[in-house]
Amino acid sequence: MARCTRTTNLEVHHKNRAGGNSLGNAQVLCHKCHSMTSSFGATGASPPDFSETTKYLTLSNAGN
Repeated sequence: MARCTRTTNLEVHHKNRAGGNSLGNAQVLCHKCHSMTSSFGATGASPPDFSETTKYLTLSNAGN
């Protein structure tokens, strides 16, 4: 599968729904790729939102 090259409409995704809100559990995906993950829209409790700091750092580390 080719790597996504989108640079807009980016979201910070929980790699593991039960993994907490640490920087290590955050991944940058475009909305389309995020919606294709197995956990997107899954039933059950959603993980809490990432803090604005974690979102900022995750996006910065990804070059955005």
